[in-house]
Amino acid sequence: MTQRFNVQAGQRYVQRVGLRYRPSVWKVGAIKAGTTPIPHALLVNVDDPLQTKTISCPTLADRIYYELLAENAAAAA
Repeated sequence: MTQRFNVQAGQRYVQRVGLRYRPSVWKVGAIKAGTTPIPHALLVNVDDPLQTKTISCPTLADRIYYELLAENAAAAA
């Protein structure tokens, strides 16, 4: 199911926020399928590795909230 959203461990995403905030770069540490029907990604902040969060793969793949960095797109092609 994780392939459906094209979210893989090691990818880096930029969180889209308002212009007054510094954008955060997050790296996918792992994909958790678990018992829920929707897989979740464990994200680690690149600037502060102690800051982590878990987010659903559909939300991470949605360009409204997060943008896949170009370096990842070139490696996947």
